[in-house]
Amino acid sequence: MLAAIFILMIMVVPIITSISREVLLAVPQSQKEAAIALGATRWEMIRMAVLPYGKSGILGAVILGMGRAIGETMAVTMVIGNTPQISLSLLSPAYTMPSVIANEFAEATSNIHSSALMEIGLILLVVTLVINALARFLIWSVTRGQNGGGR
Repeated sequence: MLAAIFILMIMVVPIITSISREVLLAVPQSQKEAAIALGATRWEMIRMAVLPYGKSGILGAVILGMGRAIGETMAVTMVIGNTPQISLSLLSPAYTMPSVIANEFAEATSNIHSSALMEIGLILLVVTLVINALARFLIWSVTRGQNGGGR
């Protein structure tokens, strides 16, 4: 499981950082200059002018990264060990739901086996919809007080 965690970290961190960087570069220069003109230090300018303006974009970047990590199947399947046992150790092999579908769908010969795999897919769909709804709620709650970009 630890190898899968590292693989997902390596895949997700560049996405989050690049999107967050673009969001922070989109903050108007006049907003930064106004904070500096009012006597703010560089760090105060970042904390009070740049981060509130880009808060929803950074949150969106994190949610996109999380969606990429959740949707990743093959990279995790290759390194996780494919052992259908539950263990508390991060160093022991495991099995994820997308890995089960990817590994067993071709060998599903009985109707009950293919139905069980489709049920796993349905559970994954429901989990994805719940995460999407939570992400939309978080974005809405962050941007609800902003008028046209941020304050």
